[in-house]
Amino acid sequence: MTAAARYAALLQWLRSNDADISPKIDLQPSSRGGGYGAFLTEDAVEGELLFTIPRKTCITLADSIEDDACGEGFKALIETAGPGGNTVVMAGFMARERIRSLESQKPGSIVDDSSFGPYLATLPWERGMNNQEHVLYWDNKDIEKYLKGSMCYGEALDLRKEVDVAIRVLNTIVGKSIREFRGDYLDSGFQWPWEKAAQASEEKLKGPPEGLAEAVKGAFVCMLTRAFEDGDGDEEKLVPMLDMLQHSDEPNISHAMRKSDGAVEVRARQDLTAGQELLNQYRSELEETMPYHRFFTRFGFVPGIQEEMTNLFEDKSSIFFAQKAEI
Repeated sequence: MTAAARYAALLQWLRSNDADISPKIDLQPSSRGGGYGAFLTEDAVEGELLFTIPRKTCITLADSIEDDACGEGFKALIETAGPGGNTVVMAGFMARERIRSLESQKPGSIVDDSSFGPYLATLPWERGMNNQEHVLYWDNKDIEKYLKGSMCYGEALDLRKEVDVAIRVLNTIVGKSIREFRGDYLDSGFQWPWEKAAQASEEKLKGPPEGLAEAVKGAFVCMLTRAFEDGDGDEEKLVPMLDMLQHSDEPNISHAMRKSDGAVEVRARQDLTAGQELLNQYRSELEETMPYHRFFTRFGFVPGIQEEMTNLFEDKSSIFFAQKAEI
């Protein structure tokens, strides 16, 4: 399926799930580097509602812990790990749903697609997709070659270790479910407690099912680069279409969660003209805790830079490498 077809399917899926999307919105290749963006086909005035994304189309923590197959395991993980386990749990849910969606597309498959299938198909599950260059997708050799000695190096290693641990933990929760819908696992019916324990140990020894490690890694990238919080203690969530808008430190849209039903409304921050691309602000570029090298580690890009990141690392750019003071 082409990129244009994937985004057309996304719009159709959103509208079929009660999303209110202005006819002035068109999805097309972004003018800011790579991937797709949202553009206006007609003028819009300040405050105009551009699109509304209902809560049921967002991927939330509730979707994970209420999941029939893995919800109890996810709840137990959060109880053990605390709030820090929320991201891991959502990554596990997304990874399982991504694999389900891919299985459903195989010829002759009887696996049902994920209810989020058309949305998942637009997310950056691998390096280069939507121009994504996140360090989680780099191989160890490139990490050592380009990042060693930079201000990104330690953070990149820590993040990769966190994901490696998450893959092992999540395998014990979602591995069986994936094998079940692939037909690789047959439920033998009633089991005594010791038989269940033995079977659980056997599942751990099998290691992650094919594709799980890559899907968990991709889910972490999606969470790091696309998750939103709406304040008031609301959990992180992925919001279709809003999360595809490109970054600008001078955004031309605003977004807020509607208290009545949790839907997310996106409005024009100012008067806009036909042809303009809608831009959001991921984090302020003036924020002391988000210098440009951390922007790269978190989001996989540096604002305003279109050049290949590896070139900047090879040139020991001051964005990534601390400079010695001249005497």
